[in-house]
Amino acid sequence: MKKIRFTRKILTTLLRDKTHYRGRLFVDTASLVARCGILLLLYYYVFSQNGGEINNTAYVFVAWSMLLYFIFMTFGLRNVARSIMQDVQSGTVEILLSRPMSYLWYKMWWQIGSGLYSFIVSFFLGATTLFLIIGLPHTMLTASFFFTFLLTSIGTIFLTLLVYTAVGLLSFWIEEVSPIYWIVDKAVMILGGSYLPIALFPPIMYKIALYSPFGASQFITHTVYESWHYDWPLLISIQLGWIIMMVVVVYLMFSRARAKVSINGG
Repeated sequence: MKKIRFTRKILTTLLRDKTHYRGRLFVDTASLVARCGILLLLYYYVFSQNGGEINNTAYVFVAWSMLLYFIFMTFGLRNVARSIMQDVQSGTVEILLSRPMSYLWYKMWWQIGSGLYSFIVSFFLGATTLFLIIGLPHTMLTASFFFTFLLTSIGTIFLTLLVYTAVGLLSFWIEEVSPIYWIVDKAVMILGGSYLPIALFPPIMYKIALYSPFGASQFITHTVYESWHYDWPLLISIQLGWIIMMVVVVYLMFSRARAKVSINGG
């Protein structure tokens, strides 16, 4: 019960704060328009020059897939890695570890709360705008879509947090994790279908995206394609498998990190 009350307090406090200070929202919205908007226009031109389809995939599927990636990016969950690194470098982690609330639980929910307002607004504005311009793909109108979309969205959130938390925890040993963060972040970006839609992936690249934690952390981008109708049990199972594996990895890393702080007198 204490964890639930504490989590609710974090979310309500951060949401209230973000509604008063909208600088982050402006930056996220501008980034969504600049990066995603330009890409959508570019791919619209490419598709129009190829008869409206590439690899038997229509533009509407690609557009919604890419939009979902960039909207999810405004959540800022990947920033948990830098946040943990800054705690370690500043020594703040020693204070936070002594509190009764779990350090990792606190950092993850704080990151969710920090980006929730921007995510909700970006999702509403982005989805509404694209709907008015090109409409919805028929795959998003099926009864199973909403249920499976919700499932993989939750999985996407927690797998992303776990992957980047593991990167952040490395700072207990190497302190500066920015190079590793950059590599992981670019892997997630490429395999998640940000600049090259997953429908256009070569077969080997698609397999890597399917079975790696980097691609699995962005399965939300698969939900709009026609293949999702029969592939979702496999994809959600893969995502769940990686979540379980990353929970174990993060738990072991955090246990050793706590022991390292204690041994060094932290």
